[in-house]
Amino acid sequence: MKIQIALISAFVILTGCASSQPLKVITKGPLICEADEVCPELAMRWNEETRNGFKITTEINNPEQFDIKQLVFLVDGQPYAYSTISPTAYTTTGHLKTSTNSIHVPVSFLNSFRDGKEINLKLVTDKGEINRPILKANGQKSSAYVSFLKGYTGQMPQ
Repeated sequence: MKIQIALISAFVILTGCASSQPLKVITKGPLICEADEVCPELAMRWNEETRNGFKITTEINNPEQFDIKQLVFLVDGQPYAYSTISPTAYTTTGHLKTSTNSIHVPVSFLNSFRDGKEINLKLVTDKGEINRPILKANGQKSSAYVSFLKGYTGQMPQ
């Protein structure tokens, strides 16, 4: 009987620890872009396999196809470079092609991201680099950044 109570207690404690993790799915959103610019979107998802970070997926919707090779985040001037984890995937809807690729990032990066004052993303593609702000120094936040904070912290940014 004591073993059963110990096992049940351990299960309850482990279940409680698992539920304190960030939300598993965070909605995607675009970066800060001008009307005539290629405007990537970011989506973040908890890494279910290892539970030690997030999978960040970027999408580019454009008449041209882009082979996405690397994502480099500049958080307050500090670069965090991540190579993609698989070949770029492509889908076509009408005249638009969607180029999609993903990276895995550790929780330590996400803490820096959350605490950053200015964040930019450089996408390295076969057609050159695409540089777009995620969070500007003046406080302007992209939809991707707001979605990240909402999912990661459970709070809306102020």
